[in-house]
Amino acid sequence: MAAVGVYGGECVENHSAFIFDRGGMRRIGPVVDLSSVKWERGRDNVTSATIRIEGDACAEQAAFVAAIRSHRHELVIYRGKDRVWEGPVHRVTSYGSYTEINARDVSEYLFHTPLTQAYDNRYPNTGIVTTRIGNIIDYELTHGRSMVDATGATVAIPAWESLDPPLNVAPYVVIHHWPNEAQTSAYTMPYEMTVGAHLTNLARQSGIDWTVVGRAIHVWDVSRSLGRVGQLTEANFLDDVIVSEYGVDHAQAAYVIGQDGVYGGIVNPAYLDYYGPWTDITTAFNEEGTTNPTAGELRSQASRNIAGRVPVPIEVRVPDNSGLVLDESLTINDLVPGVQVPLRARINARPLAQMQKIDHVVVSETSSGETVQVTLTPTTRADSDVEPETP
Repeated sequence: MAAVGVYGGECVENHSAFIFDRGGMRRIGPVVDLSSVKWERGRDNVTSATIRIEGDACAEQAAFVAAIRSHRHELVIYRGKDRVWEGPVHRVTSYGSYTEINARDVSEYLFHTPLTQAYDNRYPNTGIVTTRIGNIIDYELTHGRSMVDATGATVAIPAWESLDPPLNVAPYVVIHHWPNEAQTSAYTMPYEMTVGAHLTNLARQSGIDWTVVGRAIHVWDVSRSLGRVGQLTEANFLDDVIVSEYGVDHAQAAYVIGQDGVYGGIVNPAYLDYYGPWTDITTAFNEEGTTNPTAGELRSQASRNIAGRVPVPIEVRVPDNSGLVLDESLTINDLVPGVQVPLRARINARPLAQMQKIDHVVVSETSSGETVQVTLTPTTRADSDVEPETP
């Protein structure tokens, strides 16, 4: 039987939602009688959340909802006692019979924060990708700038963290470090892009991952993980587990090409005669204004590209957004993008156990109940403190 809310309508049972002022510290008030809630966690992208109220709940909370301001206030969602999601309100929409409040996670702030100075990792200042973006985020959130208005007068633009109340994001940026992280020789110029755009570029082509959990932005090397949950099997999913052999993911050799003919390559001799010289060629990780990377740097990138691709990969996977059954050994707090998941398929014609990683999580609830969906992707490189041996 569905729960009945304060104003008489059917509502969710597991979730509650509140409006906070910027920074997520001062609570303004609850949004009650939620008819639906949906929130996400994702790897390498901004996620969103949406809550809905209907019928009398709209009329009774009309004044409260009308006072909510996008880009000033934040939506905070609890699942039971767990504060699971928060971020700036992006849109408030009133329809004939219901009202929706949509928000994006706190990484959205980075996509509206420019790079205000040059960041130079060209030789001899080459460095670690995670360190670079961590330093950029910290600086740009804590330092103001100046611009001119339409009259030509100079206007001081405050730093996010110097506002009242402060943004309260910089203290929760977590840069995870390990030996043997991806290196960079990137060079970006002032106002070339936003911090968020640069973070996305680095995640796409320069060997890092990132995710947002609550108020924390986590950044780590793509060859690593943020932890591991217990083994999952078919019994944990509401959809069939699939076992596939993917020739498209196989390569015996790889080259990474820089500018002016500079390249680096690596070959895995195992199974070379059996499969033949299947070879991939890619361009260098996006270095955005860099001088030419060295052959050694390109070789290191090639070694990452080929890791885990010999023999032909056989992958265990679940259909994207498959429903997941939670229990005491697997809780909502375990479902973090970047966490490894040992997955075992036992009922297929080709039984297989394989390490996966969480890529995307979607939690939704209506008066009919809650659904937890997860997308997994195979891990392509073991956690190792050394590069693969090169012949």
